Amino acid sequence: MSAATPAAEGAAFRHAMREFANGVALITTASGAIRAGCTATSFCSLSLDPPTLIVCMARNSSTLATLRTSLRFGVSIVAGDHEPLADRFAGRSGEKGPARFAGAEWITLATGAPLLRDALAAMDCTVEEILDRHTHAIVIGRVEAVHRGAGAAALVHWRGRYQQLDRN
Repeated sequence: MSAATPAAEGAAFRHAMREFANGVALITTASGAIRAGCTATSFCSLSLDPPTLIVCMARNSSTLATLRTSLRFGVSIVAGDHEPLADRFAGRSGEKGPARFAGAEWITLATGAPLLRDALAAMDCTVEEILDRHTHAIVIGRVEAVHRGAGAAALVHWRGRYQQLDRN
């Protein structure tokens, strides 16, 4: 068995993780007049009692910086037709901050965090804990309110690309 270099191990790990298909969500937050958001494929439920979830975010993310101040955030699970919005929140269009929110309808529930009105589902959360690990932070959020949308096709991320997951 040959020894792999750390860089090769990182690349191999990245390629291995791309084999895991993930749902796509927008992580959004607001602090005063500042709105920020990003696209995430690294989130999951943690507990049903109390309802909590985990989101992993890059430590250098401007969204994480705003979230650390506001201590509230939204998770909007996006539908298949939201691919352009997912791209915009991923930074592929070059838009930042409030400009990412343009052209979509947003609502607020318990905490005031922005949630995508026509998301498949949206969860309004308060921060329980933020754990900094390596290049990312693990954000544990308590779900304060839930909004359910229509049953459209889901947007999934697999092998570095978005794809629609049809219900049929």
